[in-house]
Amino acid sequence: MPSTILLIVIYIAFISLGLPDSLLGTAWPSMRSTLKLPLEAAGIFISITTLSTAISSFVSGHVISRLGTGKVTFISCVLTGSMLLGYSLAPSYLWLLILTIPLGFGAGAVDTGLNNYVAKYFSSRHMSWLHCFWGVGASLGPSIMTLAITQANSWRIGYRVIGFIQLSLSVILLITLPLWKEKETHQEHTEQTKNVHGNVLKNMGVWLSIIAFPLYIGIEAGTGVWLGSLLVEGRGIDQVTAGLWISLFYVSITVGRFLSGLITDKFSNRQMIRGGLIIAIAGAALLTLPVKALILPGIVLIGLGCAPVFPCMIHETPRRFGNAQSEIITGYQVGMAYLSGVAIIPLVGLLAGRVSLETIPACVLVFAVLTLIGTERLNKIT
Repeated sequence: MPSTILLIVIYIAFISLGLPDSLLGTAWPSMRSTLKLPLEAAGIFISITTLSTAISSFVSGHVISRLGTGKVTFISCVLTGSMLLGYSLAPSYLWLLILTIPLGFGAGAVDTGLNNYVAKYFSSRHMSWLHCFWGVGASLGPSIMTLAITQANSWRIGYRVIGFIQLSLSVILLITLPLWKEKETHQEHTEQTKNVHGNVLKNMGVWLSIIAFPLYIGIEAGTGVWLGSLLVEGRGIDQVTAGLWISLFYVSITVGRFLSGLITDKFSNRQMIRGGLIIAIAGAALLTLPVKALILPGIVLIGLGCAPVFPCMIHETPRRFGNAQSEIITGYQVGMAYLSGVAIIPLVGLLAGRVSLETIPACVLVFAVLTLIGTERLNKIT
């Protein structure tokens, strides 16, 4: 029973984790109008959020190994909720930027902590479904913000609502802290951290597992961020149809993760990763062909292929390297995944702008192939 209650709390936490992730895109037109900001000022927000989240992810494994996942999740949830409330009260652009730094720190810590905890103590099925629930939260966030802007004419109310939701979750986390019992004692955690800190990056398998994450993000985010430009400006698809097809990409990831949860007991994580990447490669190959009828099937296949890869790679980490090292390694993996947002994704945009928009599906295909090669090599080493 306690395990079931804790699992329910973690599911709620994953929904809550997704809520703020997609707010800025919806709120920005109203925010920049209120604060009289240029369009490109959003790029500074994104860069600060990404960098602070990545830094937090890199170090959070060491913090979790000392404090435990429950406490770190609780503290992070209080931090993110407070900063979102701060957004709703911020008098200027400068204050928003200042609040963005601790917001990113909180997001990175809770992301690493929850992913590693589920990877160690729950099945791959729950890992897939939890990431599916993150998609639910990421879908609800823009809806809440849109409602706040259209009904109350205020983006501040949207951030305030999400902030209160996060703080409400922190109360639940505080009440359930006794359920977040780690298998190791505090002393064992300390000893493990000392050993891991000195040796973890000397393992070639660890490096391959870390590099696989930004390569994978190149597939998912490379498609999600640049697909609209490819469809509208490159392929001549009208804006409404393009918007629908982009939505179907994210729907296919969410549905794919639900379906993955149904079959993970019959296949290993490694088989799920391999199968997903092969499907994504097939989809990217279709998208590279200049045939309009193949665009939507290609998009859906990429989404379905992406679905099991990230959850299964995270879930496989303790099994590849052991529980003692998994917190540190997961932090590095998640941190590199976030860093790809300020490295790989702009690189794809640069190639698309300087060479051709058709380099977008080509880049996605290359990332999918490289991820498959890297994970297969990792399988041999581990």
